[in-house]
Amino acid sequence: MKVISWNLKNVSLNKLTKANTFQPLFQTYGMGNTVLDYVTNVVMGAEQWEGVVSAFPVDLFVVIELKTGGSRKGGAVSGNCLPTLVAMRDAMNAAVVAMNHNPLEYNYQYIVPVITGRHETVGFIYNTRELTPTALTLERNTVTDAFLPGRTPLVATFDVLSKPGTTMRFSGIHDPPPSGGAAVRMRPPIDFCRQLVNTPSAAVQNTFFLGDFNCQPTDSYVNGNGVTVRPFSNLANYGTDLPNNSLSSVKKRLDNNQAGQAAYLSAPYDNNIFWITPNIVIGNGQEEVVDLIGEAKNTIYDPPEDLYPARGRAVLNAYNAVSDHLPVIMEFNVI
Repeated sequence: MKVISWNLKNVSLNKLTKANTFQPLFQTYGMGNTVLDYVTNVVMGAEQWEGVVSAFPVDLFVVIELKTGGSRKGGAVSGNCLPTLVAMRDAMNAAVVAMNHNPLEYNYQYIVPVITGRHETVGFIYNTRELTPTALTLERNTVTDAFLPGRTPLVATFDVLSKPGTTMRFSGIHDPPPSGGAAVRMRPPIDFCRQLVNTPSAAVQNTFFLGDFNCQPTDSYVNGNGVTVRPFSNLANYGTDLPNNSLSSVKKRLDNNQAGQAAYLSAPYDNNIFWITPNIVIGNGQEEVVDLIGEAKNTIYDPPEDLYPARGRAVLNAYNAVSDHLPVIMEFNVI
């Protein structure tokens, strides 16, 4: 199974389809003429990204920072929210045919989401040949029965068709960003992550918390009692295969004073946290932040030609039209 979570930064129908998203020169590189083209190529394993992502299409695409009208948590989405999901679903289904994937193995549909915070929700686009949705819920605090503050995680539950009797839950996360002085800068996202232990999902096997955490497991702050506090240390039975310091937050400008990924990436904010007890359903799991900037290619050549670092500024400028985060991909066997 292949799962991708991706904060697409205020994603709406206009952003996906705006014809002048990329400069003409970038369009010639073959990665897409619009944001919708670009995103579809990545999640469907297009040959433009051969060697960067696997050729298998995604089974579940979790879209973080999907825009909607309204702010009442649990309320109906509005505006361009559903048309945005329709456009992505239709593009993915069209890609099944265009990329010669088997339509008996891949067909896509979306879950109608609900509002998770001010003008925001989480999108779930799933492969109907592998997953059947059975529930959609917002995370509540099991102590107070209140929605989690800020952008409440949205949880989609699925039956796995290839493994009858197996259920999986995916909680889409968008934590508050870091703020304040250096000593407490990471406190907002860390405190939010620590509240996940008091949610129904945390007690259920085969659950994934995934998305934009705005922090990583090694981040910390010292509280008023002198205790070092970390984001997931109280979330029993959960962990991640993503190495610490896997940078995923994208800079607005290329910093030529920094080496490697630090020239265009700034922080390790995106992750997948999953159930790791002996009953885990993950086998031979692969989890990574996909470097769509450093690994970008000019695909008009055979073999494709690296665009970074020679065209690094152009690639970064184009990617900023897509998002300020890189996607996280997890591939695993359901056992």
